[in-house]
Amino acid sequence: MLACVVFCGCASTIGCGRPGGPRRDTTSPAASAGELYLRGMSAHRSGDRDTAIRFLTEATRRYPNLAMAHSALGDIYKQSGEYEKASTQYETLAKLDPFTADNHHRLALSYHFLAKLKEAAAAYLRAIRLNPSDWKSSMNVGLVYMALGEHNFAVEYCQRAVNLEPSAAVAHANLGVALDASGNRREAEKAYRRSLELDPKQTAPAVNLAKNLTEQKRPAEAGEVLGKLVSSSPTPANRRRYGDALAAAGRDADAARQYRQALAAEPQSYAVMNSLANLLINQYRKGLMLDDRKRDEALGLWRQSLAVNPEQPNVQAQLKTWQDRRG
Repeated sequence: MLACVVFCGCASTIGCGRPGGPRRDTTSPAASAGELYLRGMSAHRSGDRDTAIRFLTEATRRYPNLAMAHSALGDIYKQSGEYEKASTQYETLAKLDPFTADNHHRLALSYHFLAKLKEAAAAYLRAIRLNPSDWKSSMNVGLVYMALGEHNFAVEYCQRAVNLEPSAAVAHANLGVALDASGNRREAEKAYRRSLELDPKQTAPAVNLAKNLTEQKRPAEAGEVLGKLVSSSPTPANRRRYGDALAAAGRDADAARQYRQALAAEPQSYAVMNSLANLLINQYRKGLMLDDRKRDEALGLWRQSLAVNPEQPNVQAQLKTWQDRRG
């Protein structure tokens, strides 16, 4: 019935009071709130966020039960990352319209972003009860349970999401994360691989698969995964990861090449400096500490790293250990 207050009768609010036309009480709270809602949505469509919020907020003040105004405000706040304000609007919306699953899903998302994990879980579960085919809420509540340390529930709901939407690469990727967190490396590996089959351009599942393979003591396979990632996305971070895998597989020269290319692209990356320094020190040790150039370059890289980020106790300890050593 509330929608009819705004949309039924006339095609627009303009001209409704013309002679011979239908008449209504434009001073009623519902009617004036509806007009404010329309103005707010018009401002929102034109990109005037502040005006949209002003009109929509006034609409809810005049008619607190105007669910669509609360919905629009929640979405506007969510889009700008104001999740506390968004959650307030979605809380009201879920009370006004408690039988629409999406209302609970959006409320759950805002709680999730606010790290209100128990509240998020409860809201996701309400969405699932209302719409059992909602794979996104199933996946998200699985991630919430994982953050809460409830790994069995995390796997259960992430698996449910995959069963509901087998073609969703993100569902398989998050199932992999849940399985990894539960210690099931082999099944996690399968989930990551399936995710990458569905969408080979993803970064996170490739990185997670490489970590998973490294944990399984399969560094060469981890290197293959990251090599493919670097060929499609040669970012400094991906080159560092690839370098780490190559170093773990004993391919020192190839690892050094990846680190140096990463530093050429991002000279202030202290993580890459540390990886290259560690590689050089390992080479120095394997060479019976005869090549002081490798030790000196490693020390220089650690000093540069600490100049960029002084809060690195492990690097400070490494520097202290090696700066007085002589080959």
